[in-house]
Order: sequence, then structure tokens, then C-alpha cells
Amino acid sequence: MSKRSLAYQLGIFAIQWGLMIIGFGILTKIIAPVKILPPSLPLGTYFGAGIKALIALTFSVIWLFVWDRQVRYYFYRHCR
Repeated sequence: MSKRSLAYQLGIFAIQWGLMIIGFGILTKIIAPVKILPPSLPLGTYFGAGIKALIALTFSVIWLFVWDRQVRYYFYRHCR
């Protein structure tokens, strides 16, 4: 493995873990405690939880995109 590809792998690994830790921190410290919709609305707590779940899903999609780029680079570099 060349130094360039090793640096690329380490960079992607660091980005993945950084995004995951930042995402968990944002979810637990900022997003989870916030009341997005007032609970007095009909189904307000359910819609608020749904919005928070969509935010978490967005973080997951970003993380999976980065992971996919890493896997594609690793497995398809021999085809070039």
C-alpha cells in the first residue's frame, strides 16, 4: 500500500469517527433536549420526535456516504 493511499485511508477513518462523535454529541447535548413543537399541540411530541429522528437519519446518511467513498476507493483502486 502506498503512502498516499494509507494517508487517504487514515484521513477517511478520522473523518468517519469525527462525524460520528460530533453527531452523537450534537444529538445528545443540543437536539434531544430541545422542544421543537409545543407538547400542547395534538401529536406535538410525536412530530417533534419525528423531526429529531430525521436529523439523526441525516447524520447517518452523511456518515454512510463517507464510508461508501472509502470502500469504493479501497476495492476499486485495483481496477484502474
